[in-house]
Amino acid sequence: MKAVKIVGAVVLGAIALILVLAALKPSHYSISREIEIQAKPQELFPQINNPQRMDAWMPWAEQDPQVKNTYSGPAEGVGAVSSWQSPGSMGHGRAEVLASVPDQRVSTRVSFEKPMVMEQLSEITLTPTAKGTIVRWTVSGENSFMGRVFCVFMNMDNHVGGMFEKGLAKLKTKAETLE
Repeated sequence: MKAVKIVGAVVLGAIALILVLAALKPSHYSISREIEIQAKPQELFPQINNPQRMDAWMPWAEQDPQVKNTYSGPAEGVGAVSSWQSPGSMGHGRAEVLASVPDQRVSTRVSFEKPMVMEQLSEITLTPTAKGTIVRWTVSGENSFMGRVFCVFMNMDNHVGGMFEKGLAKLKTKAETLE
């Protein structure tokens, strides 16, 4: 009986610790990565302003080969929508372009329906340099308490940021081999 009480106390202590750690995590998050690409902003802009072209360099399909994408609205710019469905890790969701400033930036609202409901803002900016363009990919939003519990066990900056790095590397290869 004493062993059961000790095990119970340890389990309750671990749960309490997880909940405290989650409560201490910030509710707002922002994850960014950038890369310099030897191409002009006007050459890169079509790759970030058109959902079908974006899907060609984004890393998500490699993570979940079962994903099926559909597109609606205009082909590019404000109102262009990419929706996805998958029985795998990608789940269901959609991304809609909210703002598009030619050769400078594209802002997209990303809404997830499964495996969890959440919404975030994704922004890709283009900054000209002497050698080409800095492409910066940022995602930000509010993390629910359950999302913060999840973050106790997984470093989202490393996970999502790592995916951004893969996607930006693909965009760099694609852009620099087109020249």
